[in-house]
Amino acid sequence: MFGIGQTSQPNSRNSSNSINAMGMVSKYGDLGKMMLCAVLALAVYVVFVFVELIYQYIKRLSINRTELMPNTYVMDSKSITVQQNPRIANSKPVHLSENERSGIEFSYAFYLNVSSSAFTQYDGLFHIFHKGYPSMFPLMGPGVFMHSNKNTMRVYMNTHKTWNHYVDIDNFPVGKWVHVVIACTQDAMHIYINGNLSKKVSFEGYTPYQNYQDIICFSKAQKTFTHDKVPSTDDSGLTIRGECKGLLSRLLYFNYALSYSEITTLMNEGPSTNMDDSAMSEVPPYLADNWWTNQ
Repeated sequence: MFGIGQTSQPNSRNSSNSINAMGMVSKYGDLGKMMLCAVLALAVYVVFVFVELIYQYIKRLSINRTELMPNTYVMDSKSITVQQNPRIANSKPVHLSENERSGIEFSYAFYLNVSSSAFTQYDGLFHIFHKGYPSMFPLMGPGVFMHSNKNTMRVYMNTHKTWNHYVDIDNFPVGKWVHVVIACTQDAMHIYINGNLSKKVSFEGYTPYQNYQDIICFSKAQKTFTHDKVPSTDDSGLTIRGECKGLLSRLLYFNYALSYSEITTLMNEGPSTNMDDSAMSEVPPYLADNWWTNQ
């Protein structure tokens, strides 16, 4: 009996230890499962957040940049209207800036090749493009023109003070491709020519006036606004003499002010080699990939 009792006591202890061990295994096993579930849930959450960030980034990129005129166009061939009404098929509405630290910001970038035969002896402006009414006056946000009797570009940008707010860029290169950027911030308009800041004009404490009208390119309209009928014009009035002669390529819009590095990148892309005008059967040599940068 004594021997049996001695042998049965360790068995009882072992059984108890086994039960405790099983309990601990069960306890830690459940804890492990809970931790695994938590890790999986966290991983799924991280994946969803990552996908959302990618989606927002892609969406942001699509909103930031609008290709208004992606090809190369003969300016004196036909007038082109870039529709801004999103309900119209093939429209290309631009998006206003959102949450920029400096307030309102936007930019237009394009390549321009003004023909040497464009100029006349008569004073006035040749139309390149503007955003506003077909009549041009008073909405030009912006409006880009070339003086009809000299190689001077004029850029209008309406403000909340006046429609007649502009800057002239003298000695604009003729007969070659020129990269132009119009970058507007809350307080000023910056004009970059071939990557260099050419002019900066203050908005004099007012903000640029953006509008929701169409973007009209190469208007053939000829209009005269005399100072006595439109006192807000300059003393000499305003005369529009139809479209400018030459080529325009890759007209882009951005809903923020482009940085210097971004401007340089755009400039180095060169004009598009795709001609929009079907009347031109051959690509001119100055549309070759690197021709214009080597001039």
